[in-house]
Amino acid sequence: MRRSTAPNPRSAVRRVAVVVMALLAGLVLGAAPATAAGLAPQPLGISVSNTDANVTSTGSDCTSGPLTETRRVTGSQSVPAGAFSSLPSQLAFDLPVLLGSTQAALRGSDGRVTLTNARGSLTLALSSGSCASPSMTSNGTNVSGTGTWTVVADTAAGNSYRQATGSGTFSITAGITVGGGRAWTLQLLGTADVLQPTLAVTHRAFWGGPFNYLSRTLSVEYRIRNTGPGDAFGVVLTDAPPTAPGITRIGTVPQTVGAVPAGTEKAVVVRYRVCGIAAIGCRFTADVQLHVADALDAGGTVSVQRTVQVPVSPVP
Repeated sequence: MRRSTAPNPRSAVRRVAVVVMALLAGLVLGAAPATAAGLAPQPLGISVSNTDANVTSTGSDCTSGPLTETRRVTGSQSVPAGAFSSLPSQLAFDLPVLLGSTQAALRGSDGRVTLTNARGSLTLALSSGSCASPSMTSNGTNVSGTGTWTVVADTAAGNSYRQATGSGTFSITAGITVGGGRAWTLQLLGTADVLQPTLAVTHRAFWGGPFNYLSRTLSVEYRIRNTGPGDAFGVVLTDAPPTAPGITRIGTVPQTVGAVPAGTEKAVVVRYRVCGIAAIGCRFTADVQLHVADALDAGGTVSVQRTVQVPVSPVP
């Protein structure tokens, strides 16, 4: 005669655990991020002019040579959108011009040009000649010449152009007689390279109510996190189509995500028509497609594969 066996309590616990895990499978965040590739240094080409320069005399900074006076020339001008990122910006300069009767120089990297917009500022150090070897010319009223510039290192928090690098050339013509309202023209050419964003995508699937469960309308929240050192701008979820048969994306794409500073995240929701209630183990892979740009609006695309487990319960 066979002996009856009592239910194993451990087996019951395991069964309950399996059911609970299945109920929650569509609600957990995905764990495997994907990243965007770095973008190349971007051309920088700006040409501005104005009649607002202020000129002051500050004495001689050279102990020897033909340059016997320093004229500090300052001014500013707006920069149209597209010349320095997609935003309108402001250019300001402060140039301690070493001046002689016919020659002039910007010693070392004394000259400063700062480009500023809503994302932060980028400062360039200008150099042209020295006290002993001036490379610019002067006629007593105006100074003109060419030289080189490099990006000045900046680590200020909140500045999207922090730790940028770059170099190039400049040309300038400016009035140097002491006083205000002096005319000037400045051209900058070169390349700049900013810190790059890196986008990672996780997801959470949910029904959002019994009606959606019965109509098989599943919502998937895609959380877009910037794990890179640079800030991301103009982020757009262009599409997130399913790759499995029988699953249909029903909206909404594209969706504007906007700016995603380094270390932050934004979320968007896309809906799908999924397999029937009786289906077991329903899942699909979504091809999450994103557009992203850096602080100079150099753009690229990223495609992230996310495996979405369809929840078996209408709650939560």
